[in-house]
Amino acid sequence: MYSLLIDTHDTKVSFVVFKDYKVLDVIDIESNMRHSEIAMPNLVHILDKNDIDIGDIDEYYVVTGPGSFTGVRIGVVIAKTLAYLQNKPIRPINSLDLVAFSTEKIIPGCYLVPEKNGFFVGNYDENGLIDSSLKYISRKEYEDTRYDTKYIDRNIVNYSNVIVHACKLKPVNPHLVNPLYVKQIEAMK
Repeated sequence: MYSLLIDTHDTKVSFVVFKDYKVLDVIDIESNMRHSEIAMPNLVHILDKNDIDIGDIDEYYVVTGPGSFTGVRIGVVIAKTLAYLQNKPIRPINSLDLVAFSTEKIIPGCYLVPEKNGFFVGNYDENGLIDSSLKYISRKEYEDTRYDTKYIDRNIVNYSNVIVHACKLKPVNPHLVNPLYVKQIEAMK
């Protein structure tokens, strides 16, 4: 069984192919704001490199944000389209789950995903996200609270651990997978 994780929520474009829930291959490329140019060629590359046809993918995982406004949309559109056209399961993962799921056992605390002017924050217990209220804090807010709050920031994603947690998520209808925006975009301010 093949699974594909698509992550375009930050400055990188990442594709991870799993075979029977074990990491088979990873492409993790710094995009320099060129997500739309490099996403599809790299998806084709990772599949070709592993001699996998897109029809061989049995399920999809997609990071829905919060993160880069345009980056998130690119990954979500690719995953939704492939899952819908192939009638395959899709499981959305928010970017904070990606960080929390990178541990073998979720460590209770306030997880952070950095953004250029601040952080996206979510509070987790040992079972996962405590509530669905993710929020955005500025760097100043972080500095003011970092000694009072147990913040957990992981820069390295462990995809072997991520799939262990992510495969337990319920698949959703591809039409219901949408980007997760926590912060107002600059144009709206």
